[in-house]
Amino acid sequence: LVGMRTWGGGIWLSSDNHLVDGGIATAPEIGTYNDKFGWGLGIENMGVIPDVEVDNDPHETFDGRDQQLETAISVLKKWIEEEPVVLPNDPGPHRDMSFQQDCPAGQ
Repeated sequence: LVGMRTWGGGIWLSSDNHLVDGGIATAPEIGTYNDKFGWGLGIENMGVIPDVEVDNDPHETFDGRDQQLETAISVLKKWIEEEPVVLPNDPGPHRDMSFQQDCPAGQ
């Protein structure tokens, strides 16, 4: 994970509280739980800390540069060099299992 710590919301918000002016009012409604992390899956009020912390500079972002994306690409390139992806051998052509007109079951 490359970027900055996430905002820390592990309790899902409802969005079905429609207001008369067409807006909506959200409220914490659906909690997530597991035995290892408890409620909020360990991120509620804390967020997820990235493996590589990189903050985007607002001015550079305005100019079209995304430091987080550039760093993520660099990290992935290095990872691929260290652990290349090995593709399996082609098993060859599959046998033809299409319906044959001269098959007795097809008549």
